[in-house]
Amino acid sequence: MDQHARRALSQAAGPGNYSDGPEDRVLYAYDASRRRHLPEAVVRAQSAAQVAAVMAAATAHRVPVVPRGAGSGLTGGALPVAGGVVLDLAGMNRIIKIDPADQVAVVEPGVVTAELQAAAEARGLFYPPDPASVDFCTVGGNAAENAGGLRAVKYGVTRDYVLALEAVLPDGRVFSTGGATIKSVVGYDLTRLIVGSEGTLAVITGLTLRLLPKPEAKATVSAFFNSLDQAAQAVQAVLLSGIIPTALEFIDGLSLRAVESYAGLGLPPGVQAMLLIDVDGAPEVVAGQAGRLAGLLADSGGEAVQTALDPAEAAGLWRARRAMGPAVFNLAPNKLNEDVAVPLGRLAETIQAIHAIGQRRGLAIPTFGHAGDGNLHVNVMYDASQPGQEEAAHQAVTDVFAKVLQVGGTLSGEHGVGTAKLGYVGAEIDPVALELMRGLKKLFDPAGILNPHKAIPAPGTI
Repeated sequence: MDQHARRALSQAAGPGNYSDGPEDRVLYAYDASRRRHLPEAVVRAQSAAQVAAVMAAATAHRVPVVPRGAGSGLTGGALPVAGGVVLDLAGMNRIIKIDPADQVAVVEPGVVTAELQAAAEARGLFYPPDPASVDFCTVGGNAAENAGGLRAVKYGVTRDYVLALEAVLPDGRVFSTGGATIKSVVGYDLTRLIVGSEGTLAVITGLTLRLLPKPEAKATVSAFFNSLDQAAQAVQAVLLSGIIPTALEFIDGLSLRAVESYAGLGLPPGVQAMLLIDVDGAPEVVAGQAGRLAGLLADSGGEAVQTALDPAEAAGLWRARRAMGPAVFNLAPNKLNEDVAVPLGRLAETIQAIHAIGQRRGLAIPTFGHAGDGNLHVNVMYDASQPGQEEAAHQAVTDVFAKVLQVGGTLSGEHGVGTAKLGYVGAEIDPVALELMRGLKKLFDPAGILNPHKAIPAPGTI
């Protein structure tokens, strides 16, 4: 980036909003993927008009721009792999309004998701998307990645709650999509196109989000299983019961043993799986559904079935799931974290195949996730200091992806492609569809400066 570009970007950003100092550059060189790419400069976003000026300057000087929220993504989506500028949107963090009559929230992209949820609940409303990083991730980043979470079984993912967007094209034009209505079929659905595009098509500067009435009550039911087949049968029984759970989580035996070693929760030894189920709604309905679910789990071979109607008791049942993140590092110091999704009927087969891959590669691969929508978090654990283990870990990921595609699954359920999965995209996406995606990228970003080398591979790279 030459001095002319630096000067133009600094002027567009405004006083105090541009930095190319070494401290800021290092600060924005990382995200939760633990990879490192040093930007050439950082711009702190303040408004749509300022972002528009910055984008126009970047396009004029052919400077790559990487939009960034909290940097909590796990696939490298916020990393400046081509250098250029990181555009930090975290400072655009106003909740402009919570409207109970329309049941919408209007927010800036830097609003922390948990803060939006709290503001909605204070008005008797509910914002369902709840990614694991809910306490620090931002709604703009959630929209860019189409984030999911535990409640996706019943409530869906971020895309299902974005009604309208304000966004800035790479050439600096500001545009809006959608509206505050629940239904709209006028024109192409650009809102849903931009949500999940990983910041490669436009920079989101405002969102109108759908809210729901806050559920009156909820309950949790848990059980342990001595075989994966039993657990998979229990998942099927729950999903066919007519009860739509808020969350339906699966934890395999290897993960449970890691949690027990880490937290000492008194989990039963030797079990092969645990299921955790949440339901919500009217108190009398929740109590009845929890009782039915407990019976279904027991009939499917579940043991130590527990039901919690009290929030504190429910939190106790969820302790094993909440401890998973740090617990897996008791198995090995390094991790490749993948989030595949498979058809519900192929869940047990896929998990068994993942365990076999771990044995073949000599690695522990604890697996857990959102069984209710087939989304599995596959944690390939390895020790980078041991010769051959890192290579074996990457080979194991390739093996897992091959199995997932063989059963009709997808390589990412909620984390996105970023840079981590870019080389595998061509194995999943139809070639004609991929060509259409490249055409959309070219239409939105003809200069190719917005978050390059993310989401879809460039022509000639696969």
